[in-house]
Amino acid sequence: MKHFITLSMLLFSYVVFGQLKGSIKDTAGKPISYTTVYVEKSQQNTISNEQGMYELALPHKGEYTIVYQFLGYKTLRKHITYAGTPQEVNVVLDTEEFVLEDIVITAGKNPADDLIRNAIKNKKKNTDGMSAFNADFYSKGMLKTLKMSKFIQSKVSVNGGGISGLDSLGRGIVYLSETVSNLKYQKPNKLKEHIIASKVSGNNNGYSFNTADESFYDFYDNHVVIGEMDTKLISPIADAAFSYYKYTLEATFRDQGVLINKIKVTPKSSVQPVFSGDLYLVDGTGAIYGVDFKTTGVSLQQPLIEEVNISQNFSYDENNKSWVKRSQNLDLTFGAFGVQIQGVFLSVFNNYNFTPNFTRASFDKEVLSFAKDVNKREDEFWEKNRLFALTEEEIKDYHVKDSIRLVKESPAYKDSIRQKHNKLGLGDIFGGYNYRGKEDKYSIGYSGLVGLDRPGFNTVQGFNMKADVYATINDKDKKGYTFGKASFDYGFASDRLRVYGKLVHQFKGETKSAVFIEGGSKIDQYNKENIPELLNTAFSLLARKNYAKYYNHNDVYVGYRGQFINEALKVNASIGYEDRSPLYNNANGSFYKGSRAYTSNDPLAPLDMESSPIDNHHLYKFRLGTKLLIGMNYVTYPDKRIYMRNRKYPLIEVNYEKGFSGSEKGIDYDKLEARFTQDFTISNKGTFEYNILMGKYFGADGISYVDRKHFTGNETHLTINNDRLASFNLLPYYALSTNKSYVETHLEYDFKGFLINKIPLLRQTGWNVVLGYHNAMVSDYKPYQEFTAGLSNFGFGKVNFFRIDYVRSYNGGAFAKEGIMIGIKKGF
Repeated sequence: MKHFITLSMLLFSYVVFGQLKGSIKDTAGKPISYTTVYVEKSQQNTISNEQGMYELALPHKGEYTIVYQFLGYKTLRKHITYAGTPQEVNVVLDTEEFVLEDIVITAGKNPADDLIRNAIKNKKKNTDGMSAFNADFYSKGMLKTLKMSKFIQSKVSVNGGGISGLDSLGRGIVYLSETVSNLKYQKPNKLKEHIIASKVSGNNNGYSFNTADESFYDFYDNHVVIGEMDTKLISPIADAAFSYYKYTLEATFRDQGVLINKIKVTPKSSVQPVFSGDLYLVDGTGAIYGVDFKTTGVSLQQPLIEEVNISQNFSYDENNKSWVKRSQNLDLTFGAFGVQIQGVFLSVFNNYNFTPNFTRASFDKEVLSFAKDVNKREDEFWEKNRLFALTEEEIKDYHVKDSIRLVKESPAYKDSIRQKHNKLGLGDIFGGYNYRGKEDKYSIGYSGLVGLDRPGFNTVQGFNMKADVYATINDKDKKGYTFGKASFDYGFASDRLRVYGKLVHQFKGETKSAVFIEGGSKIDQYNKENIPELLNTAFSLLARKNYAKYYNHNDVYVGYRGQFINEALKVNASIGYEDRSPLYNNANGSFYKGSRAYTSNDPLAPLDMESSPIDNHHLYKFRLGTKLLIGMNYVTYPDKRIYMRNRKYPLIEVNYEKGFSGSEKGIDYDKLEARFTQDFTISNKGTFEYNILMGKYFGADGISYVDRKHFTGNETHLTINNDRLASFNLLPYYALSTNKSYVETHLEYDFKGFLINKIPLLRQTGWNVVLGYHNAMVSDYKPYQEFTAGLSNFGFGKVNFFRIDYVRSYNGGAFAKEGIMIGIKKGF
């Protein structure tokens, strides 16, 4: 009964606060979704929902002309008298009577081409009036499963909990949110948004991701980027549009005496970054009246996406003398492995001010901000400001999930869930266990004995078991914490237990400062970046190839980390003591049945089982590391600020390391390093990335092998770790280790389909050509180089997350070797 009353009140408020509402249908009685509805000669508008229902707020009593506009239907203007009380107006839209009028078709000449050329020519003129403005923005976002197996439902969560609201076939809303905000915009790319209200179904502390930045698609620009996908799609009226599209003038019609041309847009190649669909242009001026486009996952270089549809409606603004965007609908479907999801994101732009009088201070590094009580707005606010009528399914979703939220937020429920979670089971011994204290004041955990890297195998320890015990104590306001961890590592062949511990305290505050102390005994590779433990275990047991080389490492360190100047400068420093000693092979077992033998644990003498590159020694060490991030933008939340790296500038890292007071003469040293990394998109022709590292040792002629610079090599022909811009493909491990000066360069260019989509047959695969260059210059070695040519997005259908490369390496200009590398594509 209580739920029935709550739902009834919600439905009641839905009726009371709706000022002008109704349905929009065609002549056959079918609802017309996403129709733009606005008050003529005003900035007040809304959009109909999937069921053709709309709501429009009117400012006061009086006479109004309401305009109903949807591409493909005659624009309807309806005069009403509004009495100030809720009023229902249902309308029927007639199908547009398309004709070809006032068009003189010359033999051998395509009239659509002239219209497109005129639109391209007049782009600046048509956008000058919209070069700067303020506007109100409303957006609704929804993700809905079209199918999802019970198994998948049990393995995923939404907002920290299980998926609710799905039927037996796995269909239903999994995400629903709304946003009300104010925008500031100035060409070419300045956009600032202040969100005054955010609503997420089932989460009153959530922040909607329906921001204007994710909805600002301008087809007057040469390129259109959808969401966070980095593919630059070619606009059908881009400067170079004729290289990508063919056009057909399908029809013309008139809207209040203005001739509108409907042009069919067809890509010359559907695998290029292109759209298809209908473009509506105002005759003479070439202004956009509306668009109804679609693109595919192949064009977007996103195999999980099936299709993306974008429609936009424009209307003429008398004051601005421009056709301005009123509403936008983005509808996409994506999925794989038995899951299919539909996303619908609707946007409405209201109350444009095209004379905003911006100053230099109007646009700073803050690109998005949230009001203090942004997610605490009452239902009354949403009923007055919602510009898109909720469907019955959405009303039910809000009601059900918000009811569930109220239950889950109760102290009794939280405590019962905590107690259920805290129950220790037999499987927790192997899989791990975490105990949470009341109100999450503290937690105690155990990592378990089974994981990707446990148990493991290497020739020094034999089979080894690892486990971590850790605990976190949160400050009262949960903005700071203390964390401690003890790691246990036992090798069966070496019969030795090593224990290493760390204690960290994170202070609250903008600098996010932290202090730590750590120490104990552990087994380390001479170069930790060479080969992951999991991969070394696999190659050792299956192929009798022990690529990892280890030494015993006892140490104790104290340190500090923090960030300053609005997180533009990040600093970490530490000082400590290290004791190193050699290790030798103790295990010879393997599943490999061939005659191959393990190499020694000495990378300098692989056939000498008794040798080691180091003797017992110790020294003190000081480290200072800095990261500089230039031009960062940020998002301001009510309780925090999140900074975002600006890709226009490189990330700069400078590190200094000093070894001193060593146990042996000559092992003291100083080392200075600088690294520069950046990636950027080059038009629609791909992405370029670079990583350049420069370093130099001072007074390091006799330093320990541990402290030398070891370049990250690879002898497995697998690139599982995915960090191709910091490693070499065919370089033998420890081949170029140095204590002198060095420069390491990694370059990579991903054409993002720019080349493949021009080759018949291959362009249907969705593969990407990737070229790379890797160079290591060391003062006491000949330069080492690698040239790579590969395919990313390699595979078939939706299973194309692989990467395959052909590599040729050279020593001092002389050919060294070649090989094929197989791995996972970047970002998967």
